Amino acid sequence: MRLHRSLAVLVPIAILASACSSTPSAGTATKLTIAAVQGGEDAGLKALAPMYKQQQGVTLEIVEAPYDALYSKLVTAFQAKDATYDLIMMDDPWMPKFGTDGSLSDLGPLGITADPDIAQVVWDVGTWPPPRGPVPPKEKAKPKQLLGVTIVGNVEMFMYRSDLTPTAPASYEDVLTNAKAQNKAGSVAGYIIRGKATNPVVADFLPILWSQGGDVFDENWNVVLDNDASKAAIKFLVEDLKAVAQTDPGSTDASDRDKIMANGQGYQSSVWPGEIGTAVLDPTVTKVAGKVGFIPIPKGKSGKGVGMMGNWLLGIPKASKNQQAAADFIKWMLQADTQKTYAQNNGIPSRTSILKDAELGKTNVYFPVLAEALQAPPNWRPRTDQWNAVEKIIGTHLNKALTGGETADQAATGAAAEIRTLMKAAGY
Repeated sequence: MRLHRSLAVLVPIAILASACSSTPSAGTATKLTIAAVQGGEDAGLKALAPMYKQQQGVTLEIVEAPYDALYSKLVTAFQAKDATYDLIMMDDPWMPKFGTDGSLSDLGPLGITADPDIAQVVWDVGTWPPPRGPVPPKEKAKPKQLLGVTIVGNVEMFMYRSDLTPTAPASYEDVLTNAKAQNKAGSVAGYIIRGKATNPVVADFLPILWSQGGDVFDENWNVVLDNDASKAAIKFLVEDLKAVAQTDPGSTDASDRDKIMANGQGYQSSVWPGEIGTAVLDPTVTKVAGKVGFIPIPKGKSGKGVGMMGNWLLGIPKASKNQQAAADFIKWMLQADTQKTYAQNNGIPSRTSILKDAELGKTNVYFPVLAEALQAPPNWRPRTDQWNAVEKIIGTHLNKALTGGETADQAATGAAAEIRTLMKAAGY
């Protein structure tokens, strides 16, 4: 998931270094090259680079590329068994591709093991084959390996105007009730829909779908997007919420949603952690400072509120010549003191004790909510290398329904039929 965050002024390196404990030597490596996404996601990583150089004598060369370009670069490098990169950042939906083609090293033999101060779902999202949910048919026989460790602990959450309704919505029924009460056509949207095709609207919709008891696939990869629960969830988005949404929700992306909220023109919506401090509550632009509450995704008809993960992971390519040195950096990065420095410099940590740190929570108001959301646990997007195509199908139909080109029922049945054809052709 792409975030938009700016790098904060770094705390002086001498002070940071004194706060961090020593770690095992990184061996003979003097430089590690990291392929990273260009944007806010690697802000914390860039803040750690000079510290690692000072403490371990290892230079971190961070090679940035935009989201789509990074994915293409990694696919090309893996196919060529190119040893350029020692560590790579990857969005968690890329795990099925890289796990299936065997491009990444198992981190367990390199000394990286689960830490109970980090939510289990954080380890699970970097494990292949996935430890829960449907597993691609050809991957079921593979032994489970830890192929990635979270560097951006990112879970979709919910925001609402706490000055208008001090009690947070406990359910999506409350969300709709409050939206109707607070909606003022032309000035305040009761619910801000992120409805732009294709990924944007799917990101907004999946927590609703899962919380309402629907899904895209069942445990055996049967398409269930057109069952009763899923159809009801689609109707809830494109009819009920649309009726109390902003003008033209079909063209709204995350930055548009954040601006609407920051301007005081919206009452509630979903939100990603990285958008909070740099968009919704950016002190240079916001009109709602101190007026927005943050909670995990509200409960739906399933009885649960299910958030969606958008974690960015660090993995080690099998082709790297510096396997242990790369693993040593990951272990150092996961230390509590390192994670605290990371959080102080716009990084989104995953360690529970850091997310619940009272001092950090003063400037990162969503941290304790993120800790709760990670423990819920959240869901991840279906673990198939066909997901990009599936998401495009769903997002196209949902957008059509939001813009009046299809009914909710047509969106459900049309998308489901296309996905069945796609998955059958892919061997599911």
